[in-house]
This record gives sequence, C-alpha cells and structure tokens, in this order.
Amino acid sequence: MKILLMGEFSGFHTALKHGLEELGHECVLASNGDNWKKIEGSNLRLFRTDFKNPIDKGYKLVVEPLFGLRKFYGFDIVQYVNPIIYSPYINKIVFDKIRQHSSKIFTAISGDCHSLFQAYKKGELGYYIYDDNPELCSSYINDKHAKARIIQEEYTYNHVDGIIPVMYEYAVGVKERTNLLPTIPLPFESDKIAYKENKVNGKIVIMHGVIREKYKGTAYILQALDIIKQRYPNDVEIIVDGKLPLNEYLKVLQRTNILVDQCKEHGWSMNACHGMAQGKVVLSGASRNTLKEFGLSSSPVFHIKPDVNQIVSQLEYLIENKDNIEEFGYKSRKFVETFHNHRRIAQLYLDNWLGDK
Repeated sequence: MKILLMGEFSGFHTALKHGLEELGHECVLASNGDNWKKIEGSNLRLFRTDFKNPIDKGYKLVVEPLFGLRKFYGFDIVQYVNPIIYSPYINKIVFDKIRQHSSKIFTAISGDCHSLFQAYKKGELGYYIYDDNPELCSSYINDKHAKARIIQEEYTYNHVDGIIPVMYEYAVGVKERTNLLPTIPLPFESDKIAYKENKVNGKIVIMHGVIREKYKGTAYILQALDIIKQRYPNDVEIIVDGKLPLNEYLKVLQRTNILVDQCKEHGWSMNACHGMAQGKVVLSGASRNTLKEFGLSSSPVFHIKPDVNQIVSQLEYLIENKDNIEEFGYKSRKFVETFHNHRRIAQLYLDNWLGDK
C-alpha cells in the first residue's frame, strides 16, 4: 500500500513510518520535524516556518500551502497526526482536497485538542494539563482563533474514516464518536537506542527535561526535586535541562539513572519511551485507567500525578532501594522493546485502517 502520514509529534509518525516500511509498504511522511525538536526523517514539508514578518507568516501558513497540495494526492491511506495540522482557516480546504484524492483518511489524536478540553471541563479526567494553566484554558474559550479551531476539529472528526487515540485520555475525549477505533500505543524504535545497564556510580542522577512546563507539571516536579535534594544532598544529583534538539537531549539523558517525565497526564510519552529504551527508571503518567485502556496489568513506569508529596514518595522509594534501579531499568528496556515495538504498532494501524481489527 501507499501511505501518507501528515504531521509529527515527538517522533510518533517517524517510528510508525519505519515500521510500515519494514512491513513492506510505501510510506511518505510530511512534517516540519515537530518544530524545534528537529526530528529527522520527513520526506515532504507541510509548510514553511521561516517567517520574516506577520504578512510573510500569513502567506507561508495560509496561502502558499494551498498551491502545493498535489504532492499529497494519490495515496491509499492518509493519516493526520492530530485533527488540525494546518492553520484552522485552511485546514478544511486542505483536508477536503486530500480526502478527494485518497482511498481512506484517518486522524490520530496525539496532541492537545478541544475534545480533550471538553472532557476535562466535564470532570471526566480529574487532573490534567489544564490545571494551573489559565492561558491554555483561555485559548479554548476566548482566543480569537478558538471558534475556528473547534469547527475544524469537529469537521475532521465527522469526515475521517476513523479516529485513533494514542492514549487513554484522548479516547475519553472522543468516546461517543461512532468512527472511534481502538487506542493504539505509541510506536518506538528501541533497536536504534543503545541500552546500557543502569548502574548507580556514586550519586543517583535524576533528570527532568523542561519542555512545555505547564503541560508537563514542571512546577510540581521541581518542588519535589528540591525536597529530594535537601533530604538526600549526598545521594543525588539533579539535572534540569531546557529545550534541546532531540539528539542533544538524548546525550544528556545517557548519564542519568532516573527520568522524571511528566505528572499531569494519565499516560506516558515518547520522551518516557526514550528513557525506557536507554534503560532508565521513568516516572510519568501510568494511571490505572491508562493500563486498563492498553490491556495491561502493570508497567515499569512509576506513576506520578500533580502532587508534590506523591512525587517525592516515588523518588524516595527509588533512592532507598537504589540496589534495584538496575533491574528496574532492564524491565523498562524490555517493555519498550515489546509493547511499543514499531513493527507491532504498525501492524495494529494496518489492521485498523483496513478494518481487520
């Protein structure tokens, strides 16, 4: 089959592309490398982002993309990474053109969207990224583009052949949709990541990457890390690093023992998969609902939520049981090798696209 993947989210579509190719399919990825993450592997560019001024930005985001759509025609399967990947003012036009020239079109849900915000407002998620994040909440209510985004997201959901969430919370947001397909875990190419035994040499090295702070719950995590540093000054080294291109970030991650990923989401991310593949102990979302959604009884991810004392408790457990960190890290690696295997996940997508689920 000839497959087009549109958009990128932390390497999700890149890994899926490689899995599909290894299963014998022709696959094209159109993305911008997930912006500053500079993820390589795209075949086509969605739109240009080298803006010089507001007029230039409008031209490159709204006008120019409409004249380059033919390269996206003629595919058996098209999948969006999220319901809206273009400006909401042209997303419908682009979507309709591609749909007219494709056999089937789907959307994954792998990023923030209005359906998720609505589920949160109804109390269906409890805590989530919108907590302590008034700017983000406002963008779904008062932002000048909010209405356009809502309309475009709804249009995409109503006109795709299927909706595929990548995590439990995304499934909650669209649970009433008749074209909802099973939640599929994120694909990951662990065979491209060198595994090293997670030995503690002197101090336990704990890392938190500062990316989208309010989304990840960085404020809670930093408070917890400060407490840990005060309680165990001779036992831990804390690394807090900012936005780095993926390749540079992974180099920093190599020398850590414990990765604290995020605490506001119910599931773990591609960042967590990178940590597990390297054999790190990962703290992230791993709620009971997430495990149930994936049909798992357990996972090697240590669950944390936006609660400073709860995060401290999980870290203290690991520090007090540092002799088990190597074993925990090994379990992390084996889990990502099997559960997130990109070829296995690619087959799950094929089964759902073709109706063989």
